[in-house]
Amino acid sequence: MNNDGVDALGHLHAEDMAMPPDDFLRNEPEGSIFHKAFQASEIEGFDCRYLAVFRDGQRVAVVPYFLGELRLNTMLSGGLFKLILSPFKIHIACVGHPSMDFGLIDGEISADILALVNVILGKKAALIAYKGFTGKLPLPGLVCARGLPVPVLTLKGDYYSELDGHRRNDFKHKLEKAQPLHIEECSNLPEHLLPQVFKLYLNTYSQAPLKFEKLTLAYFRETAPISNYLLFFEADALIGFVQIIGKNKQAVFKYVGMDYRRNRQYGLYYVMCLKCIEACLRDGYKHLELGVTSYHFKRLLGSQMVETSIYYRHNNALIHWLIGKLKFLLEPDEDELC
Repeated sequence: MNNDGVDALGHLHAEDMAMPPDDFLRNEPEGSIFHKAFQASEIEGFDCRYLAVFRDGQRVAVVPYFLGELRLNTMLSGGLFKLILSPFKIHIACVGHPSMDFGLIDGEISADILALVNVILGKKAALIAYKGFTGKLPLPGLVCARGLPVPVLTLKGDYYSELDGHRRNDFKHKLEKAQPLHIEECSNLPEHLLPQVFKLYLNTYSQAPLKFEKLTLAYFRETAPISNYLLFFEADALIGFVQIIGKNKQAVFKYVGMDYRRNRQYGLYYVMCLKCIEACLRDGYKHLELGVTSYHFKRLLGSQMVETSIYYRHNNALIHWLIGKLKFLLEPDEDELC
């Protein structure tokens, strides 16, 4: 642990840690065990760390952050502007986690704590940011931009009976289309399936219009003990999977992978979402976080879009002013939100 700073009043200090404490986000699906598994996965491009903040010797918050390179075209879905900006990137220190859609700080979120965090992160990168936060953070002076909304589905009763007749019939037809498939569920993904799951994940990653982190095979091995999987087979061939991480009535539709040659044939992605909903309802989950892609279909599923914000500050006053004027470059493309 390193003592990284004391605020002007002398009653706050922060310790910089490579790993979170064992009780970090203990009530969240993606708590300490997930964070440590991600750390062990050797995912390139991100150095994940944690600031434990103490007031008068008492720990009051743990703030996750990561260091990396932000490409200026990251939030653009395509077109000439994305191509022009593709060579440009900037070193960034970002509060949040590269693999989580919501930004979460464990403990107190106050102006003096975040001011201390900003001082510390400002020494690590010229650009600091806060990613995926809901509500309004006490961050005076930072540029606030729109982040990606997160689809969250409230689960209750009989899911299908809650739908209008048109959607219920449409989803019924999608499930009928996939009847030739065999679906298995498992926890702690077996070792012999890891290469197949990773290959399917890479298929989906290559198709994604927005790319941030790129997982490794080790990620699926390290997170297997805290995950449930839905596995979709055509005869003996694995053609799709869903990774689900859940805790305390909350579940996260974490990562998917599929054989795109079979996707159109069976409507595979739609069926994976519907089967995930069925499994989470059966297991007693009340909320399902569905991930920041395929917004049109996830609205049809009944998800509510939870708006998030990203905050930025550059150490250079002129560049910071330009970020405020050009923040649309850092916001999601409207085409991506449809």
